[in-house]
Amino acid sequence: MVIFRFKGDYEQSIWGILKTLNLDGKIFGYDNIVIKPNYGSLHLGYPPEIQESIGTDPKLVTALVKILKDNGVRRVVVAESGMYGVKVDKVYEGLELTKNIPEVGGELYNIDQGEFETVKVDETTVNLSKILNECDFLINVPSMKNHILCTVSLGTKNIAVGSIDFKSKAKIHREGIHRLIALLAEKLNPGLTIIDGIVSHEYLGPTFGLPRNTNLLIAGDNVISTDSVAATIMNIDPREVEHLKIASENGFGKINIKEIEIKGEKLEDSIVPNFKKCCRIDEAGEHYSRALGIDGKMEICGTDYCSGCLNATVGVVWVITNYTEGDTEPFTLVMGTDGEVPENPQRTVYIVGDCQMKNKDRGVFLPGCPPSGREFYQIFVDQCLSEEAKKKAIEGQEKRKASKDRRLPPMKHTLKYY
Repeated sequence: MVIFRFKGDYEQSIWGILKTLNLDGKIFGYDNIVIKPNYGSLHLGYPPEIQESIGTDPKLVTALVKILKDNGVRRVVVAESGMYGVKVDKVYEGLELTKNIPEVGGELYNIDQGEFETVKVDETTVNLSKILNECDFLINVPSMKNHILCTVSLGTKNIAVGSIDFKSKAKIHREGIHRLIALLAEKLNPGLTIIDGIVSHEYLGPTFGLPRNTNLLIAGDNVISTDSVAATIMNIDPREVEHLKIASENGFGKINIKEIEIKGEKLEDSIVPNFKKCCRIDEAGEHYSRALGIDGKMEICGTDYCSGCLNATVGVVWVITNYTEGDTEPFTLVMGTDGEVPENPQRTVYIVGDCQMKNKDRGVFLPGCPPSGREFYQIFVDQCLSEEAKKKAIEGQEKRKASKDRRLPPMKHTLKYY
């Protein structure tokens, strides 16, 4: 386990990690290495500063591929899958990986369009990517983020959720996400995890938060122990991260920091002061409303919804309120299997996703797993905006579609950061 202070040189940093972990003499002997970065939730419409903290630094990935190829590894593949609305090939292109990875001898692979095999994990069956499951050596390169549902999004979540098809992603959210993340990570068991903490993502993770320059790389050969050190650096007790706790109880990795040997930077010198934790999930409506600049106008009911429903609704509201400067009528989102419709609601109620089929007649039902963001956009504009705000939303969307640069400005709460 090593904590490495990043000083601007990607290749030097990777060499430092490999040598400290005594991997430099071993890793180059593998024939087929797959690198799993974290671009699954990286919408290219996000502001560039936010993109930098949501996804793994592409320069880090490129440098890693170059080192492996330059030292005799026959095949090096960068493989990623997308969450709701994320087109992996477009992300590769937007980050210039379609140019840079082949230039250093590597390959890009879209897991969503590749081959899967059905495997049983505990009592659940999922479709697992063959390329990740069958490679000689798996390198896990997540970014360092907190997470509204899972407390943190680090190596364990990256390798587990990113290794399965979209239907399986939705399925594990319904059937016990923490337990299945822990078990999937153990099954894949990456030989090396390098957590990109060069620019981290704090507050409303994994996509609606704030970038934070932390200039760290945390690496190890056990993903659970590596995540535990990273969580500690983020001022989060790894024992409070349910999937890490489950994995440790199963004997897969240590979460007691005192039992983990740490080389490189001292842990106490690496802890990020005042790292903004994500809100509790039952407080999401309050915090997301503030982030969008519509304080008190959005209520979220439910605590076990997935990021697909969150992005399909809150992400759409982000776009609209950006155009209307927060001018919207109050509304309620009811999501997940446990979301309950408030008694005598005084605002428009949206019943979000197939998990909420039981309440479909108690509000405006948005079917799907997840529902269509495009359809919700039009419904929301029609139902929750004044005529003046509706005009702004339509004009704003038309201008964005006609523009070469489709990125959104930061959410309201990020303005103070810049």
